[in-house]
Formats: sequence, structure tokens, C-alpha cells
Amino acid sequence: MIRKLKRRALAATAAAATVLGGLAAAPPASADQPALKHCVLDLDTGRQTCYDGFTAAFSAASAGRITDAPDSLEGGGGAGLQELRAETLQLMEDVEGGANGNVIIGTFFEHKDYGGATLTIEADRPCRNNNAQDHWGPTMPPGWNDIITSLQPWANCWIELYSDENFGGDRDGPFKTNTADIGSYMNDRTSSIAYR
Repeated sequence: MIRKLKRRALAATAAAATVLGGLAAAPPASADQPALKHCVLDLDTGRQTCYDGFTAAFSAASAGRITDAPDSLEGGGGAGLQELRAETLQLMEDVEGGANGNVIIGTFFEHKDYGGATLTIEADRPCRNNNAQDHWGPTMPPGWNDIITSLQPWANCWIELYSDENFGGDRDGPFKTNTADIGSYMNDRTSSIAYR
């Protein structure tokens, strides 16, 4: 009996060493998978650019028109979030009035309560709220598949999340307001997004 236990213990140790050795030898993340920080995706071009801080990302998404976004919205953002909403509404009105540039239609967060890495989406126009799909992302940009936990819709957009690419699988939404936790149904499962 003691011999069997020792053999099992040795076998388990050998198996663990093999697994850990395999992990140590695993290749690094591929170059096309950016380290998540604070990214901006232009839906019209499909180009994603990442920045060290949320302030820089939001400034880039607004073509330099919003430069005072708080560097973190974690925990709700408070007054900073209210000011940011007012500035994005002004940005939307400017574009609707003929100004050059894009509008910000949504921001997605890695963690609940608007924490962690961020993905801010820009597009050429706001949403019309007419139950038609105004903008869409049939796939997530590199590094963003299956990690969204909270979100903020902007520019009149209602956001629908899908568990599979090309708007397939499970669907949740529309999310019409800031959502600090999208809930367990779609948490870390988003593979495509529609904006209405």
C-alpha cells in the first residue's frame, strides 16, 4: 500500500513537472495580439491603436477635441464621467453640424466598474435609434475577444453584445446606459458587437 502511494505521488510530481515545463517553454504572445492598455478602434478603417492611458486614448478618439478625460473611470467616474458625457455629446453635435471628424460611440472595459484595459470605438456618425444597425463590429479587434465586463454607450448608440463572430450565438442588450457590470450571461464572452 505504501509503495502504491509513493508511485502515485512520484507520477503526479512528474506529470506536474511536465506541465510546468511546458508552460515555461510556451512561446510569448504573438505580435498581432497587442498588450491590452487603452485602445481606440476606428470602425471605418478597422485600425486599432493603443495608448498608455485612458486620457490619451480618448483624446485620440476625439481627434484632440477632448483632452481632459480622467485617466481612470474605475469605480464609476463620478463627476469626471458626467463631464465626459457632456463633452461627447458636444462632439456628436459638432459632427452632426458638419464638423470634420468622428464621434465616439462606445467604450468597453476589461473589468467591472469601468476598470482595467479600455477599448474606445469611433465611427463617422452617431446612432439614429431607429432599431436599425447603424454600426457593427462582426469580430473583435486583436486582444479583445471574450474579455468585456462593463461598457459605456455614447452618441445615441444602444449596444448589443454577441457571443460569436458575425452576430451569432447568444445576444444580450441593448445596453442603453452606462453598465458597470454586464452580468454573468455575457461577461468575458463578447465576440461581436452591434450599435443601434
